[in-house]
Amino acid sequence: MAITADEVKSTLSLIEDTRLPHPSGPLLKSYVQEALNPLLAARYVKNRLEFGEGSSLVADWYYIIESITQNGCPPPQPDTTEQQDIIKRDGGKCCVTGKAGTLYDPLIVAPILPVPYGWNAEKRPSVQDMLGAFFGPPYWAWWLSYVKSPRDVTTPYHNHWLIRMSAARAFASGLIRLNRSHSSLIEYELKHVEVGLEEPIEVDGMYPLLGDHSRSHIVNVDPRFVGSHARLCESIQLVNISKKLSHKKQSSTSFIGLRRQNSLGFSNLWKGAFFTVWRWLPSKFRMICYEMLQRIGERLYGMPWYDGTDTVQRLPFGLYLKHYRGSADLARNEFNALRMVHRHTAIPVPEALDVVFEQEYSNNPLSFSGPTAYLLMTRVPGFPLWRCQNVLSESDLERIANQLKNYIAQLRNIPRCPKSDFPICNTLGEACRDYRIRHADPVGPFADEAEFSQVLRYSDDPARRGHNIFFTHADLNARNILADKTVHSDGTVTWNVSAIVDWETAGYYPEYWEYTKAMQEGFRWSRRHNDMIHKVFSEFGDYSKEMNVELEAWASKDAI
Repeated sequence: MAITADEVKSTLSLIEDTRLPHPSGPLLKSYVQEALNPLLAARYVKNRLEFGEGSSLVADWYYIIESITQNGCPPPQPDTTEQQDIIKRDGGKCCVTGKAGTLYDPLIVAPILPVPYGWNAEKRPSVQDMLGAFFGPPYWAWWLSYVKSPRDVTTPYHNHWLIRMSAARAFASGLIRLNRSHSSLIEYELKHVEVGLEEPIEVDGMYPLLGDHSRSHIVNVDPRFVGSHARLCESIQLVNISKKLSHKKQSSTSFIGLRRQNSLGFSNLWKGAFFTVWRWLPSKFRMICYEMLQRIGERLYGMPWYDGTDTVQRLPFGLYLKHYRGSADLARNEFNALRMVHRHTAIPVPEALDVVFEQEYSNNPLSFSGPTAYLLMTRVPGFPLWRCQNVLSESDLERIANQLKNYIAQLRNIPRCPKSDFPICNTLGEACRDYRIRHADPVGPFADEAEFSQVLRYSDDPARRGHNIFFTHADLNARNILADKTVHSDGTVTWNVSAIVDWETAGYYPEYWEYTKAMQEGFRWSRRHNDMIHKVFSEFGDYSKEMNVELEAWASKDAI
């Protein structure tokens, strides 16, 4: 079993190393990972890549997907009696969402999958070979017989269901999939497939039951259609993204500065005056107001986003409220960091408007278990890079890299903290708190890098010496870099960095720290993203030795 997993993993790495144009790499990885037998699919892909057939391999898979999404034919339609039976069988509700139909979103009897056109084309034997490796011989033999003569293999009951029109569109676009329970032919779990930027559809329950709700012995949906769609839906989305990128007009990859937006909708002068007066009000009163606003936000926008020990709640008036539980010193540090970045740079960040604590905060620097705190800040536009990376073209990614280089250079020009004689500290001149170090327990401040390195593993390694100390975000990963679409006057569409968020662990650190922290969770992100981050920091120096020491430290469970 381990050998099988290693062989699949090796092929996935080979796909990345081949450096195919985006999104061809993710498309081939999806082919391998979603195959009925990933080992068989991996060997097929490896063989063709080793013969230099990467482009034709992608073209074949592209052709296979479009044989359904674009060129597929409707299966044999149910007659009136069969339609009534299907409605009865499915309980008069949408099979996917569990919802009843509405005037604007009616229920329809629709095919689960079109009949693929061209899967049995003798002129493209590589297509049949690729499908055989994807489905495996028995499954592919069934599909081949179905494609040749749908009426002889199935009835309309097998490939039709009752579904809301909006759910049918989402299903056909690969935005949702149904995963069948291994122990049942009718029990499924609905999953939203996060490839692009589409929002999840509303459902009444995540466990559809594709059986005969009428108990009238009406023929059920054939699980092979639902299962095949589940294996193809990620590729369906990636093919659609590829088509959009190929038609997209490209513009300059040079740096584009973005102006900060005034999210509150009134002038900066009035906003500043209002919050100056507001902060003079008693902390207890402001805390009560924020607790009320948080409940209003939950009702309007849903439950808050959970970030470790903190929650971030969207509020009315273009605001966000960050709630720190038992870590008020992080709230103080983030409030100060945002103000420093706002004052000294042009980096797009949320504007910190207020920070308030549940009780009077102790000025004792040894008291770091502080009370609950709220940080009020403005909303910033955009999507986290991890979520939008698939829709970014190569020129978009290069533009974002250029912007990040500019922003890091600006951060490094922020003057050192005047409140502290210690070079390595948080933005207030106090102890550092970083989830990389001792579970974010307070450490320092430190007189020099040698002292700071003593809290790290391999503290005396030469790679942990001799660095400049700079202002550092300290968590510059794909969750905290936001990007948004910009439509220009000539009609071109580009993506740019729209904000950098989550500054709670910011402070003054050795210059390599920003890079190694950005790469600490590299295993979560794509090779494409990690390559971009490496390219960004190569502008400032070669931190490969520092990275190697950190990798050894992480491998020995340091920072876990």
